[in-house]
Amino acid sequence: MKPAVGLILGGRYRLRGRLAVGGMGEVWVGHDDSLARDVAVKVRRGAFAGDPGFLDRFRTEARNSALLSHPNIAQLYDYGEQEGSGFLVMELIHGEPLSDLLLREPILPPDRLLPILAQTARGLHAAHVAGVVHRDIKPGNLLLSHEGRVKITDFGVSLATNQVPMTAAGMVMGTAQYLSPEQAIGRPAMPASDIYSLGIIAYEAIQGHRPFTGAPSVDIAIAHVKEAVPPSTE
Repeated sequence: MKPAVGLILGGRYRLRGRLAVGGMGEVWVGHDDSLARDVAVKVRRGAFAGDPGFLDRFRTEARNSALLSHPNIAQLYDYGEQEGSGFLVMELIHGEPLSDLLLREPILPPDRLLPILAQTARGLHAAHVAGVVHRDIKPGNLLLSHEGRVKITDFGVSLATNQVPMTAAGMVMGTAQYLSPEQAIGRPAMPASDIYSLGIIAYEAIQGHRPFTGAPSVDIAIAHVKEAVPPSTE
């Protein structure tokens, strides 16, 4: 199944336009014909069509997201499969990812940064209480609504309590620049791993750059393990 404008999923979700492209999926603006409201629809990228492993990941993301209900976590509305592909239907957030804001304003003043960090921490706490570790907290996965609310998105590599891992032992999951030391060496992620990643985001927004950058991803991941975070100059 190739997503396109006008495609109807599940007999009710009509795709209107593409919002973003990620590692495994594309996010589209859709319209729920049954409830007459706009939604966000995440579908698998065409390159992974027919890959059962990626379909399993979509199912896992849906199950883990369904465990969560919090003002600072993007709400999952529905999940379905069509023509061998999966799709997730979520609330549509009008705003932008934190990554876009940091491109325009690499350094954020405390009165703007602290509410973002606090809201993200509250959302992560709710996920951790529910037994879900995100494993890929980064600016691109934090959406900022026009009203100033943070929404944590993309639980595509998340891990829930008692869930059978979908990756081989020792495999690294996450984004190197924000990776916790235990994740960098292939150990299981834990709630503290998400908090470490949030701390890296705080460092970046204060300093205007990430603590470890400019090198290949493997070297950056190793730096999180072997090197101290450079002291703040602020």
